[in-house]
Amino acid sequence: MKNLELKQIEQLLSIIPDHPATQIMHITQSDGELSDALATFVKQRDYTLLLNVTNDNGYDEIKENYSDDFVSVKKMKFDQRRYASMAKMFDYVFVTATVPNTFQNQFAKSIHGHMKNAGNIILFLEKSNLKVLDRWRQILEENYFVASNTIDLFEEYEILISKKMHGWGG
Repeated sequence: MKNLELKQIEQLLSIIPDHPATQIMHITQSDGELSDALATFVKQRDYTLLLNVTNDNGYDEIKENYSDDFVSVKKMKFDQRRYASMAKMFDYVFVTATVPNTFQNQFAKSIHGHMKNAGNIILFLEKSNLKVLDRWRQILEENYFVASNTIDLFEEYEILISKKMHGWGG
């Protein structure tokens, strides 16, 4: 993942209201600015963060750097059935890892089961690639996510945010 601007990360995190017991998942290939910002953010607000790492290289270092009472680090593969041990836990899911095309539908379906009602999935997509953006909007809609919108905050990424609606898709 290319570097993210810290001011824009702060703006993005400002969409998260200050509610107690908020739980956040970040699916990433490596640590970086967003992982650092999320770890700091959850500690300041007494939230929890599950950092799912899709790349085995550097996993041990990431686990050592982030694991504490507020942040858990776990290895993740896109072909596994579940990405967290419990269902319907997460209010926000940030996805900076590149989800392979062959797993995108399965990924959306699995993430839906991990999110609380009205939870938000926040995908970092390649900027100015309408084909990828349209594909993700369609996949999310087919998997019971609604109110998809983009946010133009970062120089290199388009942010796609979509909401899991109560009572949709089981």
